Amino acid sequence: LNEELKERYKRYGLCSECKQPNTGGIWCQLCSAKRFQQNFKNWTSGNSYIDKLIQESQLNARNHWEKLEWIEYDRLENIEYVAKGCFGKIYKAIWKDGWIYSWNHVTNKWNKDERNTTFAIKCLNNSEEITVEFLSEVRFNIQFSNFNHKNILLTLIIIFRLSYT
Repeated sequence: LNEELKERYKRYGLCSECKQPNTGGIWCQLCSAKRFQQNFKNWTSGNSYIDKLIQESQLNARNHWEKLEWIEYDRLENIEYVAKGCFGKIYKAIWKDGWIYSWNHVTNKWNKDERNTTFAIKCLNNSEEITVEFLSEVRFNIQFSNFNHKNILLTLIIIFRLSYT
């Protein structure tokens, strides 16, 4: 454990808030998890299994690539149909707010990537009937995927409460 802490300190430095070694470039798992948890009451997907998946990813994320975020439909723009897949339709869109990549200790807000990045969106058929097995597969993919490329087309799984078709 001490060797791991030393390596994290050398590689990522210390969190300016809790003074523990960061777990990612500018990411402290402990402090980020605390902030996310305080915000859990402010959003819901409408599906408790999906909420739990997103929340678990936020609590366990060692860096900004390992967490999921709930995106309300009105935060997307330039939505375009791309193709039909096995489980639903694929779209692409720009996420107006951008994804969270670190905490700003000066403004006490999340820093977000606001470069108008295009994201792939999977709109699932019968999303209200999502199974625990399907979400387990999503969880597995999050854990074992390599999200180290900045300008790739990221795939987000977004379940709309209102059908967008």
